[in-house]
Amino acid sequence: MKSAFSSVHPIVSLLYFIGVAVMSMMLLHPVFLATSVCLLLLLNILQGSDALMKKMMMASIGMAVIVAIANPLFTHRGSTMLFYLFDNPVTLEATLYGITMALSFLTISFAFISYNATISSHKFLYLFSRISPKAALLTMIAIRFVPLFLRRLSYITLVQKTKGVQLEAGSLRSRAQNGMKLLSVLLVCSLEEALQTADSMQARGFGTTKRSAYIRYRMARRDWFLLSIFIILLFFCVVGPIFGAGVLSIYPKVEPLAFQTKDGVLYTAFCLYISVPIIIEGREWAWWHMQK
Repeated sequence: MKSAFSSVHPIVSLLYFIGVAVMSMMLLHPVFLATSVCLLLLLNILQGSDALMKKMMMASIGMAVIVAIANPLFTHRGSTMLFYLFDNPVTLEATLYGITMALSFLTISFAFISYNATISSHKFLYLFSRISPKAALLTMIAIRFVPLFLRRLSYITLVQKTKGVQLEAGSLRSRAQNGMKLLSVLLVCSLEEALQTADSMQARGFGTTKRSAYIRYRMARRDWFLLSIFIILLFFCVVGPIFGAGVLSIYPKVEPLAFQTKDGVLYTAFCLYISVPIIIEGREWAWWHMQK
């Protein structure tokens, strides 16, 4: 089933993800960030990004654990001492700050997975081709380069196995030689395809005149409604930290995690902002299963 949030206008979708990234860097409160991680995880499940989540989950969580552990080991600020490790003090403030940074990293990682399921290449070119067509095209080529490179390498590896070229068996020297053969074949194929793409773009006159978008997206009434909701909620979430809401003061001594009134109001707006795509996806999911 196609993601329902991907049917929203690209400008509205882009604003949503920009807002999530901004709030993950401004609202440095463990409760806010833990909530955003859970909600974005639910959003990715509703969007059908389970396979990509499984691929990136271990790497994202592993990196977050490294960030959470490294901060108290290398930073000894804070007044609440927990214990000594190799004569180095480990403080509660440094540990909590490391956990906060890890949750912020997970928020951005899960938001990026949802971004991939929402903003397609056509939408990306529609958004940025008018500003800078060449930069937009180069960005798209760079984004798709690594997945295409790995997919092509898997195909070449399967073909070369029929000729006895494999990396799983043999001595270290033979495996290194076989690996160099695979890389050389991959490099030649990639360069040949790059030349063909360049000739095709030149034949079509790319860069000689202003180009139109492949698909034209029009703002519907629903898009204007969602855009206004995102702008209002994002305004509250950006202005709130200026008045001390949604930010936990950690150094030099950590504040209590208990919410004040302003924190509760901002937390409600924050949850509503992140939950809007979940409501859209949940409504589509319920309608889809009711029709079966």
